[in-house]
Amino acid sequence: MKKTVLKVNINCMKCQTEVLKTAAKLEGIDEIAVDIAKGTLTVIGVVDPVLVAKKLRKSGKMVEVVSVGPPKKEPDEEKVDYITVGFPSCCKECELVAFGFPPHYQAQICSIL
Repeated sequence: MKKTVLKVNINCMKCQTEVLKTAAKLEGIDEIAVDIAKGTLTVIGVVDPVLVAKKLRKSGKMVEVVSVGPPKKEPDEEKVDYITVGFPSCCKECELVAFGFPPHYQAQICSIL
C-alpha cells in the first residue's frame, strides 16, 4: 500500500470530475481524495505513481508527483469534503471552442479555357 500525492490543475467542478474519473479507472486503488484548495489528488492503494501521473497527463492535465510513501493511520472519523460555494462549474481550460469554415459555393468555380 502506498499513499501518492499528486499536484493537479483543478480549476472547476468539471476538472475535478474528470480527474476523479480518470484516476478511478486504474486497478489497485483503494481510496481517492481531492483537495480543491491545495489542488492535490491523493491516491491510496497498490498502484504505480508514474502510471497515475501518465493517465492524468493523457487526459490533458498538468501533473506533478509531490510525495510517495506509506499511508498514515488516521483515527476512525467521518471524512467530509466540503466544496466551496465560489467554485465555478466550468473554466476556460474546459470550455469547448467552436470553429467553422466558410461554405464553398459552386458559383465561384474557376475554369481555364
